[in-house]
Amino acid sequence: MLLAGRRVRPRRGDRDSEVMNRRYNARIAAILQRRFGGDLDEWRRVQAESFEWYLARGAELDRRDGAEREGDAWVRAVTDLNADQLRLVLEWMGCDIPANLALLSEQFEEETVRGIDATFPDAKPALAAMRDAGHRLFLSTNANRTNAESALIGGGIRDAFDGLLMLETARAKKDRPYYWQNAFALAGCDPGDAYVVDDVASYLRPAEAMGARCTQIIRPGLPRERSTFPVIETLAALPARLH
Repeated sequence: MLLAGRRVRPRRGDRDSEVMNRRYNARIAAILQRRFGGDLDEWRRVQAESFEWYLARGAELDRRDGAEREGDAWVRAVTDLNADQLRLVLEWMGCDIPANLALLSEQFEEETVRGIDATFPDAKPALAAMRDAGHRLFLSTNANRTNAESALIGGGIRDAFDGLLMLETARAKKDRPYYWQNAFALAGCDPGDAYVVDDVASYLRPAEAMGARCTQIIRPGLPRERSTFPVIETLAALPARLH
């Protein structure tokens, strides 16, 4: 079994993330402009500024006490953050604030992300090889369903995964044991039978402590903390490790 993940709203700090941020902001700005009218360049400017606010607020959430990064409180905090970003954009643009802000935020996110192919070129062949070898594959992500499933659809790889371990199902940040307890239960496997892959070492530690085999993927040029986990630089190296 493989549990691995990459989200479309990437972390700050590397070229791929910055490029993805620009693509994301440009696309959602165009969607909002079509819905609410106004000048497209202004929507792009406001969306880009709100995205910086979003990243800062997300970092504040990540600094919460561990127990506050799991369960209903965490799900609500992330959901509220997404809705608050949309509220901020609309306020800055002088638009009326709709009553169903949280739902609209998810709808705009879904439309935006489904139009972006965020997959690395090595993803599809690696996923196909692992499925052909009989492995069940689950996406492990901090994102909600709207972002996570839409990203897989945008990349043309949704059918490669047997399930999604995400905000609504795992109900915690990936550095929490609570996340991985739920993840292994949802995947229907013992941790000792699981193989977990992530680029962030702190997300792997709780899974390893439960007995999962873990590998860190650090692509060349990306600033990632290197830990004691075995490292691969490309998903193409992964299928051979599962034998």
